[in-house]
Amino acid sequence: MTRAVCDASSSGLRCASSIRPPPPHETGRLRPRNSGGEVSHFEELRDAYRRLYDSGLIDDEEYEQQMARLVVRERVSAVEQGGIAAVLRVDRPTARRIVSSQVFWVVLALALMPLLMAAVGLPRDQGLIVYFALLWFLLFRHLFRLNLRGSLPGDFALVAVLVVVPGMVAVLPGLMVVLAPMYRLIAAPQLLLSWAGFFTGVGIAEELTKGLPVLVTVWIVRRSGRRPSLQAVLLLGVTSGLVFAGLENILYSEQYGARLWGMAFTRQDVVLARLLMTPFLHAVWSGSLAFAIGVVAATGSLAPGRLLRVAGPVLVLVAALHGTYNTVAFLPALAVAVGGLSYLVLVVAVVVAKRWEGASAAFLDERVL
Repeated sequence: MTRAVCDASSSGLRCASSIRPPPPHETGRLRPRNSGGEVSHFEELRDAYRRLYDSGLIDDEEYEQQMARLVVRERVSAVEQGGIAAVLRVDRPTARRIVSSQVFWVVLALALMPLLMAAVGLPRDQGLIVYFALLWFLLFRHLFRLNLRGSLPGDFALVAVLVVVPGMVAVLPGLMVVLAPMYRLIAAPQLLLSWAGFFTGVGIAEELTKGLPVLVTVWIVRRSGRRPSLQAVLLLGVTSGLVFAGLENILYSEQYGARLWGMAFTRQDVVLARLLMTPFLHAVWSGSLAFAIGVVAATGSLAPGRLLRVAGPVLVLVAALHGTYNTVAFLPALAVAVGGLSYLVLVVAVVVAKRWEGASAAFLDERVL
């Protein structure tokens, strides 16, 4: 291999030529200068080692080691001379990136939201209900790395409005009237009859109430000429579940005082128990059903027959999980098992949705702790 001819002098190394390309980590490197505009002592050393590397007198490993040592020495020198101010200094492009970052503002909003809710006079329990719903939305959105191609923020707002207005005002009360005979079974002493009441009178009724807004939104979006990704439809379902859980929890916190299903609870007990589990579970169940609705929309028409054939089994599954959870809610070990199984169904739906759209399920391999 031809090497450049270099000789050493008191001022450093002089090389006649250089044939090596710069190491990958140095491509495009900016040479920091001191306040007088001159190259720093550490940059001179860096240049000297670079010339040794170009000449072939040191290999890649030794060059990397010397560069790492220089970085440490440079940082030590900066702290000794300038204190902590020298470490915290950032350039203008970095500062602009920080203040324009969504991550910066979202985390700040989450931190300050409880104080803002108190400032506007929102009752504490209702404020916490809204807070937990938003927190779960962000967790689902970012931990699963969902692709929202073809969707707009207005789509999620539309789902929320449809849950609040027709869903809670008309759809759920109407279904409760129709399913009233089954709903009354939840108080039956026989476990199987109680489960049947929770499955039909609660599971079917509430999952339909959460699923219909997603179906209507997907229909409207398709009519506008857009095709949201399957992952976006799944997140629409998660949104529907979180909004429903928030409204339901507000109603429970107002309605139930000392007794719930024949057992003694304080109002704080009811609010806390529902805050910790119901947003997550409602989001998981409605997200799974929304996935099935998205599959129907992605593969053909939204005709009732196709919906019943493709999405119907998923509706039965999530309603059964919902009913089972309600039946065993006061048996912690069984409730945890049902919650874990419900979550597993959603994760499978997320993985399949990503594979359908050519995306990887790399989120499964990420470390979050």
